[in-house]
Amino acid sequence: MGAARWRSLESRLRDALARARDRAALSELLYPEIGRYVRFDFGCFATTDPASGVITWASKTRSLGVGDEEFAATEYGPADINKFEEIATRRPSVGALSLDTDGHPERCRRHRDFMSPRFGFTDELRAAFVSRGTAWGVLALYRAGDAPSFSIEDVQDIAGICDTVAAAIQRCLFQVPAPVRNVAGGAGPAVLVVDATDRVTHSTPGARAAIEELGGWEHGQLPSCVLAVIASVRAGSEHVSSRTPTTSGSWITLLASMLDDRLDGRSEGRDVVVSIEPTPRAALSHLALAAFGLTRREVEVALLVLQGANTENIARTLHLSPHTVQDHLEAIFAKVGVRSRRELIAKLVLT
Repeated sequence: MGAARWRSLESRLRDALARARDRAALSELLYPEIGRYVRFDFGCFATTDPASGVITWASKTRSLGVGDEEFAATEYGPADINKFEEIATRRPSVGALSLDTDGHPERCRRHRDFMSPRFGFTDELRAAFVSRGTAWGVLALYRAGDAPSFSIEDVQDIAGICDTVAAAIQRCLFQVPAPVRNVAGGAGPAVLVVDATDRVTHSTPGARAAIEELGGWEHGQLPSCVLAVIASVRAGSEHVSSRTPTTSGSWITLLASMLDDRLDGRSEGRDVVVSIEPTPRAALSHLALAAFGLTRREVEVALLVLQGANTENIARTLHLSPHTVQDHLEAIFAKVGVRSRRELIAKLVLT
């Protein structure tokens, strides 16, 4: 019975998500289809940077009346139960808090100190959408009131759709060539400084323009992708970078690091500086190739093709025979959905 349920859910989702053309459309299709099989009172779906694992965009089934500042602090702060980072390493990459705490979700700091007292949630089910060892998105479902805790069957249902949703995220991110442009809109460098309360104390005109490109302010707080890199730095990382599409379809890179107030470096460094830059074409091509499922060697071959190398040069550079290079090219064309080098370049050299 359980296998039949998740196969039915997976089949419905596969057909529904094929219509999604962007992340927002994907989330709008995802919630009701999941809700047919797994009951929940509140849900949150987010995409993540496959390199850093940091959340780059998030949607919710309804507004909770707050921004994502506290969520980012709990997710990227001290160790806790069922963090997305840990969930992504599981096989399957799903976990229910009540099951993973033997019926004592209060063992989870996030649940005990934030989700339960603030919003009345009684249980949480989390999933990471992983493809070839890399997480492209995450999902959190919550129950409240007298609703029963999430069951093993609920976990199995969600586990059965992880591959389908991961593929849909990748397809949405790289469905059409994305422009690489100045997200500051010609307003100069995009840099902002936040204090220990995540209040913006300094910003350039370019940063204000870039924030609008990232979806604008939510309940007076910075977009979730900016809060995520800030919280990651506060958790102990020297610096954090993350890549995400903007509302206009261009890609940007967020770079965050602690700011020392004293030249001798002995400041507590509670302020964080964030710069927002266009994502370089080379990095974006790497990301796109990963989304299409290329092997490490196929990525090497494809990147040389994008640089204009012919078969002989690729063979010499990678110490392969021309015949092996051609085999790799055929595999690359099949995975990317093109028939020639020209089509490959047109699809992956993002201008």
